[in-house]
Amino acid sequence: MDNIVLKILGTAQDGGYPHIGCKQKCCKNAWADSNEKRLVASVAIIDSNLKECWIIDASPDIKFQINMIMDFLDIDYCPKIRGVFLTHAHMGHYAGLLDFGKETMNTSAVPIYAMPKMNDFIKSNSAFDFLIKSNNIVLNEIKGDVKLNKNIFIKPFLVSHRNEMSETVGYKICSDRNNIVYLPDIDSWEDPYIDIINIIKSNDVLIIDGTFYQLDELEKRDISSVPHPTIRESLDKFSVLDVSDRNKIYFTHLNHTNPVIQDSNIKNDLILSGYHISNDGDTFNIL
Repeated sequence: MDNIVLKILGTAQDGGYPHIGCKQKCCKNAWADSNEKRLVASVAIIDSNLKECWIIDASPDIKFQINMIMDFLDIDYCPKIRGVFLTHAHMGHYAGLLDFGKETMNTSAVPIYAMPKMNDFIKSNSAFDFLIKSNNIVLNEIKGDVKLNKNIFIKPFLVSHRNEMSETVGYKICSDRNNIVYLPDIDSWEDPYIDIINIIKSNDVLIIDGTFYQLDELEKRDISSVPHPTIRESLDKFSVLDVSDRNKIYFTHLNHTNPVIQDSNIKNDLILSGYHISNDGDTFNIL
């Protein structure tokens, strides 16, 4: 077992898979077979030697995700959570913090790292502010790179994504061995903040937004009101890449309507083109 790894704890959009209130074809099998389920998007940086971790995004499925970390470490107690990094203020990315309160884990001073507007969002919400007053969590406003230990640091970078309540960031986990980018949400790859092609070429693994496969997935909602680059759009954008660079890309944050979850032909075509679909439990070496 490598000393420090990044483990994917969940790969579904905020509503999870199967999705609340859906018994359509896309979710029917997942309701019948729990092995089909996908937890809400999140990742963890896990130190196997010290039995501790950092989590990026506290999802509503955090109970199962901490258990996943415990299984990975082969321990029967909650590992030390050295910090939680939040990407933005959409519910699938912060609601799990409530499980740190007195009613459940009753944690002690877990550091929460958030950008300025996200920091203010947490403080202005009475339920989360109570966690602060109870010393379950301690807010840390991100003002630059965050050092995890002498060998690893996390670099936040801004992106555009329906920033109604906070800014949105992706995170780059940096070490001497591997650089891993985690970016579950963005409006479009034509983003003024980043050059996605350059980011792909200059990093080793990229776990990125694959929410929708195509624009006609949502029957009862206007998909333009929940902008994400579709996987089809991503394939067009990334067509300039060599296969070695395509192999770095793992699509995550998959909506329950996304056919790559159920349709083996579409999924297989994607894999044959050099890309990957993230799965809960996938693990990548950091150090």
